[in-house]
Amino acid sequence: MRLDNYADLGRHPVQLSLYLNRSESFRDIFHAHQGIEILYVHRGNGRVMIGQELFEMKPGTLLFFKPFQLHTIRMTITEQQPYIRSMLLFDPAVLLRYTEPYPSLNSFLLHIWKHPFGDQWVDVTDTDAMDKLFHFYKDESQVSRNAPVQSEKVLLDTLSLLHRIQNLFDKQSAVGRVGSSLRFSPSVTAILAWIEANYASEFRLTDLARHVHLTPNHVSYLFHRETGSTLTNYLTAKRLQQASFLLKTTNLSVREIGHRIGFSNFSYFCQLFKKHNGLSPAKYRTS
Repeated sequence: MRLDNYADLGRHPVQLSLYLNRSESFRDIFHAHQGIEILYVHRGNGRVMIGQELFEMKPGTLLFFKPFQLHTIRMTITEQQPYIRSMLLFDPAVLLRYTEPYPSLNSFLLHIWKHPFGDQWVDVTDTDAMDKLFHFYKDESQVSRNAPVQSEKVLLDTLSLLHRIQNLFDKQSAVGRVGSSLRFSPSVTAILAWIEANYASEFRLTDLARHVHLTPNHVSYLFHRETGSTLTNYLTAKRLQQASFLLKTTNLSVREIGHRIGFSNFSYFCQLFKKHNGLSPAKYRTS
């Protein structure tokens, strides 16, 4: 796995990828965007890990990822079971000012953006309506992945699509959710909590193993079995996700950020960040 969190929302604050078959190009990666990601599953089955929570993915699953929220998706893809999804990725600060005349839509945007306990997944029961919705915008809309946000057509289509998603979300919220929430084992839950509290310190597998009362080998085995990731890859993803957040939201120097997330070697931090994001930390900050 690798962290892949770069999307140029500075130049293209709204990016859509509608009713796309990802069966051949799908990669099981940790990623986190600086914007909000809304993802809907048309076809396919799998699991998504959001922070330290685990959810089932199936046709009708609607997911909301907050800015800089680390997540990874694992799909079971076969010839008979492709993975087809729609995705809307956008800078919420840009769209927020355009939703101000519409209180309900404005409230929905703030809810999925900033509410600490906001719902992040919905099992949509009316999947036919959802499929038609995304088909309409794919076939009829002129919104393109790299269209300038200043375009009136882009803004109107994006706000309209967001409004329709809100309506489906509100309807489903009123009737409740079908049980798609899954659970890690108590041991993996404890491992994730330990990493969350200690990712900025020097990592020693023996310390983690001692904390969860398991052998180092068993810790590594359990973590990989349940998350699909090695401990090293997950720890790297967590550190770089935090680096991206600090680069965009603080004035700390790049060197200080590297130190704060657990990299004592500044050059190695810069090399690793560029390898996983395609940009140096300094260029990422200004992008």
